Amino acid sequence: MRATGATGGSSMSGSEEMVDAAGGPGGGSEEDRALVRTLEEKVRALEAELRFFRTLADELPLSLYHKDREGRCVWANAALLASVGSGLDEALGKTVFDYYPRALAEKYDADDRRVVETGVTLKDVEEHKAPTSEGSRYVEVKKVAVRDAEGAVTGSMGIYWDVTGVRRAERLEEERQAQAATLRELGAPLLPLAERVLAMPLIGRIDGARAAQALDSLLHGVSERQAAVVLLDVTGVTAIDDDVVRLLVDAAGAVRLLGARVVLTGVKAAMAQAMIEMDARLEGIVTLSTMQAGVAWALARRG
Repeated sequence: MRATGATGGSSMSGSEEMVDAAGGPGGGSEEDRALVRTLEEKVRALEAELRFFRTLADELPLSLYHKDREGRCVWANAALLASVGSGLDEALGKTVFDYYPRALAEKYDADDRRVVETGVTLKDVEEHKAPTSEGSRYVEVKKVAVRDAEGAVTGSMGIYWDVTGVRRAERLEEERQAQAATLRELGAPLLPLAERVLAMPLIGRIDGARAAQALDSLLHGVSERQAAVVLLDVTGVTAIDDDVVRLLVDAAGAVRLLGARVVLTGVKAAMAQAMIEMDARLEGIVTLSTMQAGVAWALARRG
């Protein structure tokens, strides 16, 4: 991890060394001096470009590094150095084993060596623990091989960034979906009573969302189990309204398309009166007073 902007060797810049090699500003032929000036301009341009990219690398909220074939640090940006609590000069020549717990260091080193040996880019999301922070984080990482002008692999280069927030949000969404699925099952369970006979007891208040969940569960169950009869028991429904009536009508029509029949059980006098007043069109639905009567009817006609 080479200190950003640090240079080694002679204290002269590249352009100064070329002027000296040409025998000073007045030395050599005009052709030589013209060549030196051209080279100086190119060197200054390259030095400016290098400063620009090193400054950019240090300002990025990403960790960047360059290692040789043996996994020793050649250069690292400010973010990575801050995460390990090191300066660039101190980090040069060191390896991951100097900074990370052994288990993590072994994984990081193995990944780097695999990139060096195969030349294949590595992409992954992994658990990471920086020496200067408490607890683990998740990072998305990309590691690539570094090659010389002839194409030979000379080391590896990596970049990684924190995705803990994204990972946490994904897990929360997974938990939310799992909870929603559990609530759907509890809110409108579909129970196999006998071969090709299913029952769905509806309990409590049925709103639009719960009615949609019940219908979805019902249709999947009928299709998967090849049911011939489905009992919808409304004994536990606390109130009859548009959502309940719509569920019953939709269920009857959709189940009929799948080749099955809907039997409505547990209808009380008050509920029947409410259905009449709401002009509920329940053609094709068999209505019976109790679940027991519905089971007997279904067993006699399940086919």
